[in-house]
Amino acid sequence: MFLLKELDELYNKFSDKAYEPNFLDGKTKEIIALACSIMVDCVPCIEHHYKKAVEYGVQEDEIRDAMGITMLISAGSKRAKYQKLITDLNK
Repeated sequence: MFLLKELDELYNKFSDKAYEPNFLDGKTKEIIALACSIMVDCVPCIEHHYKKAVEYGVQEDEIRDAMGITMLISAGSKRAKYQKLITDLNK
């Protein structure tokens, strides 16, 4: 265990609570989790959430659709930083 036992237990409780169905169902939450995992480049997370998404019945086309949005947000953040940089430098 790499965390203090209490912190590890709290993390697991937090994870369990976050994945309880509330306004979003489990399938939707796994699609979001997979997209977020790709955004932060967490390979173990990507593998875990891909498998969970498949267990929930997520289809390849749904994953591709989500990945398009993931790529858009990633590119958009770089674009926005560049636009701000250019604006600031030209003041």
